[in-house]
Amino acid sequence: MSVFAQREPGRRFDMEKFEAAKIAFLSQRLDITPEQATEFWPIYNLFDKKRKEIHTDLRKVMHQKDENISSEKATELINKKFELQQKLLDSEKDFTQEISEILNPVQVFKLGEIEREFLRHLYRSTRERGKRGPDMP
Repeated sequence: MSVFAQREPGRRFDMEKFEAAKIAFLSQRLDITPEQATEFWPIYNLFDKKRKEIHTDLRKVMHQKDENISSEKATELINKKFELQQKLLDSEKDFTQEISEILNPVQVFKLGEIEREFLRHLYRSTRERGKRGPDMP
């Protein structure tokens, strides 16, 4: 499934197609039943949104562009980084506990690796599409 689409002149990333491809990939690889899906996906989507927000905040903290940073500011940024990392961990623990009531332990365990596998698959297919040229499918 392609996650890119012609939306305007030139190729642009299509978030809706990306999300649809991700849902299809994860559902298939985790063997999620339709009954599980109705409960799992709303929880997953909420967690994923929260995770993206925390990662955005972490990037802001980690990419401070101040060569003459003071010790106080550096300490503040270090503490903020750890605070955000803890928030991410706590969020993941809560999410895991919540989905453990829907998915079986093997599905829960495999979820993170399958998410990474999807991103690797996306990267490889995008890279291959770039080698073939923009007009090739």
